[in-house]
Amino acid sequence: MNPLTKSQKIAVEALWSCYEENADLPSEAFENLSFEDGLAIQVEIRKRRLEAGGLQIGWKVGLTSDRARKSVGIDDRPFGHLMRIIPNGSTLPANSVNGATIEPEMCFTIGERIAGSDVEPESIPSKITTVAAGYELNEKRAVVGGNIAMLVADNLTNWAIVEGTGTPIDKIKDIDTTQIVQRLNNEEVFQCTHHQEVDNPFLSIARLAATLDRFGLAIEPGQKIITGAYTRYTVNAGETWTAEYSGIGQVEMSYK
Repeated sequence: MNPLTKSQKIAVEALWSCYEENADLPSEAFENLSFEDGLAIQVEIRKRRLEAGGLQIGWKVGLTSDRARKSVGIDDRPFGHLMRIIPNGSTLPANSVNGATIEPEMCFTIGERIAGSDVEPESIPSKITTVAAGYELNEKRAVVGGNIAMLVADNLTNWAIVEGTGTPIDKIKDIDTTQIVQRLNNEEVFQCTHHQEVDNPFLSIARLAATLDRFGLAIEPGQKIITGAYTRYTVNAGETWTAEYSGIGQVEMSYK
């Protein structure tokens, strides 16, 4: 990984101060920065969090659909580092996270290190132990569709993940045909088949490994990987969100 440039260093310090002071994101520090700059800045922010005693639990893969990639004009897979996991079935105050949103996503547990720029997607299942129904919980910080460098540097808006029930990966015959049903307070609000909304998850994980490799990083055993949202909802008090993934499991999150 190359040393940070002067502009990247300025953005790192501005973003880190924002986190420490719970202030608005410093958009002016990102005005002339690129997608790749955003990744480099995020890597430095991750390093500081780990040095401060944080424990990384895994990675998220961004831009895992044609729709998302076309919206920003980038054919790449940015990463986000996951630092918080919430137990399945938990209840949180709706106002505990600024502009909280919830997204159903598959959650994989890694059994074997995945590293390098040319990992074959076909090799990925043998390096995974389980797949579970999952949620990504997001916080409204950077604006999706706004400054791409700031969005990427700010960890792609991730706040936490929820890992629901799951199954060994070798029990899944065709993961792309998984049916996802999203319910709000027991009423169905969304359903889809995996391949209708996001890329094959093994391709996404291989592309994630390639992006991480540019920064001397890899996917390590035991880490959780989430591979793209099927839909997104803003959450409010009094809501219970439940998602069922056919042949995999169920995940639930409530807000008060």
